[in-house]
Amino acid sequence: MGYTTYLFDFDYTLADSSRGIVTCFRNVLNKHGYTNVTDEDIKRTIGKTLEESFSILTGVTDEEQLAGFKSEYRKEADTHMTINTVLFLETKSVLLALKDAGAFIGIISTKYRYRIKEMLDQHFPGSFFNIIVGGEDVQTAKPSPEGLLLAIKQLHVTKAETLYIGDSTVDAATAKAAGVDFAGVTHGVTTTEELAKYPHWKIMSSLEELLENDELPTHDKQSADNEDSTANKVIPQHPVVSTPAVPAVSASPISPAPRRRKIINIWQILILAILLWLSFEEGEDSNVFLWSFILVLWYILTKRRILPDRVLDFISPWWTPCKKYLRALHIKMVRGKEIPPISEESNICLNCDTVYTGSYCNRCGQSRNTPRYRFSNAFRNILGGFTNIDNGFGRTLLDLLYRPGYMIRDFIAGKRILYFRPFQTLFVLAALYIMAVQLVDPEALKEKKGKSPEAQRQEIVAAREQLQKRIETATDPTTQNILNKTIEGLDKKLENLETEDSTDIRKNNLIAARELLQKQMKETKKPDQKEVLAQTIKELNQDLEKLETSKNLKKDNITLQINGDEDDELIDELLEGGSSVFNKLEKAIHNTPFLEKVWNLLKSWGHGNKAFRIIATLPLFALATLMAFRRKKNKLHYNLTEHIFIQAYIACQILLLSIIVLPFNGSAQVGDLYELPILFIFALFCLDYKQLYGYTWWRSFWTTILMFFYSLILLIIFAIIVVALIVAAVYILKPLL
Repeated sequence: MGYTTYLFDFDYTLADSSRGIVTCFRNVLNKHGYTNVTDEDIKRTIGKTLEESFSILTGVTDEEQLAGFKSEYRKEADTHMTINTVLFLETKSVLLALKDAGAFIGIISTKYRYRIKEMLDQHFPGSFFNIIVGGEDVQTAKPSPEGLLLAIKQLHVTKAETLYIGDSTVDAATAKAAGVDFAGVTHGVTTTEELAKYPHWKIMSSLEELLENDELPTHDKQSADNEDSTANKVIPQHPVVSTPAVPAVSASPISPAPRRRKIINIWQILILAILLWLSFEEGEDSNVFLWSFILVLWYILTKRRILPDRVLDFISPWWTPCKKYLRALHIKMVRGKEIPPISEESNICLNCDTVYTGSYCNRCGQSRNTPRYRFSNAFRNILGGFTNIDNGFGRTLLDLLYRPGYMIRDFIAGKRILYFRPFQTLFVLAALYIMAVQLVDPEALKEKKGKSPEAQRQEIVAAREQLQKRIETATDPTTQNILNKTIEGLDKKLENLETEDSTDIRKNNLIAARELLQKQMKETKKPDQKEVLAQTIKELNQDLEKLETSKNLKKDNITLQINGDEDDELIDELLEGGSSVFNKLEKAIHNTPFLEKVWNLLKSWGHGNKAFRIIATLPLFALATLMAFRRKKNKLHYNLTEHIFIQAYIACQILLLSIIVLPFNGSAQVGDLYELPILFIFALFCLDYKQLYGYTWWRSFWTTILMFFYSLILLIIFAIIVVALIVAAVYILKPLL
């Protein structure tokens, strides 16, 4: 008997969505006080309608109350279902093999069709499945054959060439009612013995058995009777295409070969060759064509194949097991660390001698696992005493390295006992970074001061002498003119240095005179002498202000060329007023010992303090991410506060990698926000958003670009606001100071 059509149930057949289903049921049931329902009870209802499941779990039969449960469940499913659903290891390879053999592939499920497509679109092209029948497409759910018969009618196939694969007795009863062959798979909670009570072609422990060499399906007498009785039923006829272009897929061996896409064409090869050549020709400071080549190659690989069929067949025996291991790793990444089951053994608390069951004492809260002190747990206890780091810190660092997005999603969703809090993690990592810098590059933590005027003067003189020698050897008049202009510029710099030297000498003399007069003013007791000294000190302060103003204007070297006398006067007034205000503020700070100490402390603390600078950028990236991921089709919607915590964890991930690469770099960039290159940071954001939102790589790439674009726009707006506030402050404070 050959099959051309394979129709599958979804839950526990193609995918494991039990974690999402249990979470949704648990949240609804706990909200209404049904706390005694176990996870196993919930799993036993998978495959039934929501109304039937809630009625079984709660005993409620009122239709309005069950409809309320269903509505609450759908809201919970929008948040928890898709992200907690994973395909079984063999699902993708089996479906691809059946599709390559020319079979029709479909899904018949009580789950909503849009939710099934939302999950499958992450793994298959949009046109991969020939039909998907969800709970909203039928009037009566399984075990009614309505959905199965609808698929057979839409695909224009016969019952004899259709096989329905499911995991529960409901699926078996559905196939029996529709009169089609049934294959059971024991992925779920239904046992082989329970499935064997229904007519079946085979009962499998894995979907891969669909591809194995088996004998023709044999049915017992009960099955034959059921087929005869079903055949005598009148089933509405539908138009059938006389020559369907679907080759028969028999139960003979089917090689699980990889999917055969069209091979790359000559135009695509030409485009890749041109981009690769341009990437070699462009300068070192630009990587535009290199990244264009990578993106185009990535796009072509998703649509075409480059390797010939013989090569693919040769590497398939080695690559297929690797894909299974990668899939298993992906499932582990999604699920993370599993919560250990509750111990049913009775224990005596070592702290309060209370007899209890479970993992923790219900009187004092002490853990059941309280061993004697040995070197391993003693070291952990000592480390926790110094740093207040508990067991969740190591788990958090490990998850930040290989499953950051999934970990952040779990933490925001409420699974917080396993993980260290984000801002605590950020501060600890910042402290570890400073310690690592002290070991690798201690000079980086020292605040770098500018070169002395004498050193600058020596460098300028040396450069001038070299240029003078080049003028003597040069024969081209144009080169000589350029070198002469350069020498004139160096001469002007020397004049400025001389002026600055004289200004600094005069400033130091005025400060010394002022300190001497202030000392005499404290010692004298005559009022007239105090008045004279105060007036002299005031005049010295005015001279110092003038020196500071002129020095700042020369140092900034601002040249304004604006047409119109009114604009010139306005700009000059703003610069002079701003310089005057800032000088007076600085003077007020330095004249107050307490404020001067606080200011110096803040300056020294801010130098090299990455945690402070990172925290300052979190609201910017959080708001940009909120804007980039605001689309309604996203099932996960986080508020601004949650986005700040998300960005804090991403910052922890980048800072952790900065600590790891620091010994390999040999030097620290304390002044930069992170040690990593910007392109690597961009790739980390893509990975985090892909895992957090369940996006494809391509969609995550473009959404991350959009997030950085919004960040740039917000940064420009913030800079404009800061400049406006500074201008306003200058005009407000100028009359007061």
